[in-house]
Amino acid sequence: MKTTASNLTLIAALNNVNKAHDYQLSFNRFEKKGKYYFFTIKSPSKVSGARTSYSGRNLAKASWHAHGFLFDEIFGIEPEAIIYSGINKITIASGNWIDIQIGSRMCPMMYSETSIL
Repeated sequence: MKTTASNLTLIAALNNVNKAHDYQLSFNRFEKKGKYYFFTIKSPSKVSGARTSYSGRNLAKASWHAHGFLFDEIFGIEPEAIIYSGINKITIASGNWIDIQIGSRMCPMMYSETSIL
């Protein structure tokens, strides 16, 4: 992901989400290139804020809910921020709680269903 938000906003938002939801999120990637900060977040597996694969395997990745809470917090601190996630441009006006299908045709599953809450 990349964003126009400042590094202080990203760090504060991650800390606020961890505290509010009892998560253990951290940055997997955090670097500045040009005017954007590029970042990804991770979580230890089998804890709140982590996710499973569509087949049920525990992953050391941040969940759909963790990303959504982080984006909400970023917009709460810096409302004019823009976040680019994949091909999506996310702003405070567009909203960030867009769920996608990650399973297969035989075993359909939405991204939000893989969250460990």
